[in-house]
Amino acid sequence: MTLRNLRIFPVTALAALFAVGTFYAQEHAEHNAKHAQAKSDVPEIFCSHKGTGQLCPGNADMFKLSGAKKQQYLEALNSYNRAVDAASKQFLADAKDKVGLSPAEIALAESWFAEGLNPEINKILATKAKK
Repeated sequence: MTLRNLRIFPVTALAALFAVGTFYAQEHAEHNAKHAQAKSDVPEIFCSHKGTGQLCPGNADMFKLSGAKKQQYLEALNSYNRAVDAASKQFLADAKDKVGLSPAEIALAESWFAEGLNPEINKILATKAKK
């Protein structure tokens, strides 16, 4: 083994380990989120069926908006969601092309933007709102 391989191997092994742990945690979060959403009063601010950080249109009801104001809110929300989606994709492309992350490292980074994490964010927000 060369010195370069000796340095790369631990990083690759660590990235693979983190990726496996992240995927396990994500699956666990998705499973728990489905059950929790069905039996809790946690409002769905961040959509469980969208990528991490993307908002649900239904949260406009929290502000009791109607007519033009509700439409403007929904347009702003959709614009935000498109920007979050584009930024996530750009980050992953840059991490791959400019930084040169390995496939295992890219898989780990992709897991940060996967569906299933938003319900956990909603739980955190609901807990903070109760304090």
